[in-house]
Formats: sequence, structure tokens, C-alpha cells
Amino acid sequence: MEILAIIPARKNSKGIKNKNITKISEIPLIEYTMNAAKKSKKITRLIVSTDSQEIIKIAKKSKIEVPFLRPKKFSLSNSPTSDVITHTLDFFKKNENYSPDIVIILQPTSPLRDPSNIDKSIDVLIKSKSSSVLGVFPMKQNPFIAFTLNKNNHLIPYKKDFTNYFQRQKLPTFYYPSGSLYTFWTKTFLKYGNYYGKKIKPLLVSKEESIDVDDSFDLFLVQLILKNWNSYKKKISR
Repeated sequence: MEILAIIPARKNSKGIKNKNITKISEIPLIEYTMNAAKKSKKITRLIVSTDSQEIIKIAKKSKIEVPFLRPKKFSLSNSPTSDVITHTLDFFKKNENYSPDIVIILQPTSPLRDPSNIDKSIDVLIKSKSSSVLGVFPMKQNPFIAFTLNKNNHLIPYKKDFTNYFQRQKLPTFYYPSGSLYTFWTKTFLKYGNYYGKKIKPLLVSKEESIDVDDSFDLFLVQLILKNWNSYKKKISR
């Protein structure tokens, strides 16, 4: 079975300049994802899709394949990941007649990813016969007791009966995508045009794994965790 892992990493970023190559504890952000992916025993092909020469250098130094320079039209700030997947699959089909059975998207903005969850997601996908597997975590901020703003700038409860849910026990659990992994059948993507499909299986990930580096505060938080990682792991393992 062919299992392709794609690390999508474009050159520019709105929140943090050169985010994917920003160093955390002397290591470029993207390299944390590269290192995690290389520990997988089930991935049969690992690539980086990028429009950045600097990221290509980092990938090659880590002995990770970069089969192409991603076209500019798929590297814009509003370019969806689905375009990156389509371009990758089309490139391999046309140039190598290669088509993976399973695709995994590993965003470079999840540096605290547990490497073992990559292979777990593959196992869950195959055994459950689902369309896809999504890394998720339970939301602390529950939408049942959240508010929106109306045109007069007044808070409007999302649920009209929101006062009935002030007791935590009455709140349903909501799960939010961690961004750390998206594992799916190629046939799911080709059929639905997305990497979800109709039967999505969850893979619960830890709070730290769910940190998605989007702004300077996220970056600071990751730096803080990594600096104190060993002492932190000892505390939670007791």
C-alpha cells in the first residue's frame, strides 16, 4: 500500500514573516514536522510541497524529497490545501504514473505533534473503513454558551436557551481540528474534492499537540513549552 505524506509549506505568511523557517530552539519550525514524519514506520513516501528555495534547502538537508517547485498560483495566501493536494496528485500521475492509496497532510505549524499519532491515524483509517481520520481535541470554549454580535454591536447568544447550559455537565462535547494531521484515502479526495468525505473518524490529540502556530503568541508558547519540555513531561506522567 502506497502512503504519501505531504508537508505543505509556502514561502510567505501573513501572521509571522517567514513563519515556516522561523527558528524555535535553533531549529526551523518546519523541521519539527519533518522529524516527526521521518519517525513513521508506515509512510512510504514523504515530500515537501513549497514555493520557497530556503525551505527546499532545509528539506534536502533533512533528506526529504522535494519533487517540484510549487507554482505561484497554488502558493497564494488564499490558496486552499485542496489545491496543493490536487497539484501534487496530478504531478505524480502525469510524470511518474504514481498514485498513492492514502494521503496524509502534515501542516508545518504543528511542531509539538506526537510522531506515533501519524501511524495511529493510518491504522484507524484502514481498520475503521472510514473516509478520513482527523486529529482533533475537545474544545474548552463551548459554542453553546458563546455569543455573536448584531448590527448594533450587542451580544447575541448563539443558543437562545444558553442559560440552560451553564452547568458544564449539560454541555455537549465539541471537537476542533488540531491541524496536526489529516489522513484520508486518495479516492475520498477524488470523489468529494476535499479530504473529509462522509465518514470522518476522530483521533484525539493532546493539548500541546493541538497548538497551531499562527501568530507571535503561539510561537512564544511553543518556545516556552519546548524549553521546559522534559520537566513538563515528567509532571504529566506522574
